[in-house]
Amino acid sequence: MDDLNKVPSVAGALSERAKIAITSRFKNKCDRGNVEIPEDLVENLASHLGKGETHYPDRPGMLELRKCIGRELGSYLDDPRDQNEVLVTASEGEAVFVTMLGLDLVPEGGVVTQKGLRHQALFDWMDIRVYGPEDTSIPVSYWELDSGSGEEWFRGNTGTKICALGDALYGERSEILKLASDTIIVGSLSSLLGVHGFDLGFVSAESSLLKRVTSWKQASSICAPSPSQRVALWTLGERS
Repeated sequence: MDDLNKVPSVAGALSERAKIAITSRFKNKCDRGNVEIPEDLVENLASHLGKGETHYPDRPGMLELRKCIGRELGSYLDDPRDQNEVLVTASEGEAVFVTMLGLDLVPEGGVVTQKGLRHQALFDWMDIRVYGPEDTSIPVSYWELDSGSGEEWFRGNTGTKICALGDALYGERSEILKLASDTIIVGSLSSLLGVHGFDLGFVSAESSLLKRVTSWKQASSICAPSPSQRVALWTLGERS
């Protein structure tokens, strides 16, 4: 934080913040030098700040961002998701966290998948047990798209399905992936935001379940940061 206090401008502060965030993400193995923040992105953030956007935004996430995510999810489903079926979170990790709470899997619930998940430490901390396909009494399956963990069991399960996309929604797409219409989808927007040092996640599910998930999200962190959501919208071309 001391480094941020020494910069003379908003652009400089954002650049320093991005450098710190990106260096941290790569565990100090990558020296990016100065991170250039587009001037019109700085102006966009400053404009919204000047208009008084210093309060909490819409609790589920900014409406236009939820619409964008819902439309993009249509590429993995037969139809796009409605904005009321999308919740914006601070990260994919938080999306997984509140989804498990919304499904009443804490404590001592379980999912069918395989160990060594990208979010394994979170599962362990939440005391969510990992079961194999032989445990036919477990009605929830979980698949991490980018690691492949749980794919075989996910596709064969007829109960509740959770697919963690990682950053595939706006990043590198999986080939010919189609999910069942009732799949709970969580993911990250880091492929949009990472270059600027921001991050966000999302949960998408049918509206009655999402209301329960949203209640846990509000208890966890109230809402995702406004600047991160504005950066996501700017990156997607929504720059009003």
